[in-house]
Amino acid sequence: MFIFAGATKVVNIDDFIDAINEYDILPSALATVYGHVLPYLEIVLGIFLVLGLFLRFSSVVSGLVVLSFSIAKIQAMIRGLDIDSCGCLGSEVHLLVAQTLPVDVVLLALAAQIFFHRGEFLAPGPWLSRLLKRSK
Repeated sequence: MFIFAGATKVVNIDDFIDAINEYDILPSALATVYGHVLPYLEIVLGIFLVLGLFLRFSSVVSGLVVLSFSIAKIQAMIRGLDIDSCGCLGSEVHLLVAQTLPVDVVLLALAAQIFFHRGEFLAPGPWLSRLLKRSK
C-alpha cells in the first residue's frame, strides 16, 4: 500500500502538494516540504515492511504517518472543508476523505501488530517453521 501510494504521488508531486494545502493545516512552505518528502518516505517504508527490515522502526514511522493522515482527515470533516479527493493515492485515484478513514484504522492496527509482534502473525517464515517442526 505504501509503495503504491508513494509512487502515485511522486508522479504528480505538485498535485499532491495542492491536495495537502486543501486541508489548511500546514503553512504553505511546510506543506511543500511535506509533499516532497512524504512520497519517498512512503516508498522506503513500504520496501522495509515488505522485506521485513527495521520492522519496529518502520512500523512506528508508518503508524505516525497514517496517524497524521487520520488527524488531517478528521479535522477536515469536522471543519466541513470541501475536499473532493483525499490525495491519499495521488491525483489519479479519487477517494473521499470518509472512504479512506477505515483504511487508516486497518493500517494503524497493522502497524501496532508489527511493532508488538515484529510481524510474526503475518510473516510466512515463523508459520512455515512451526509447520515443518510438526511434520517431523
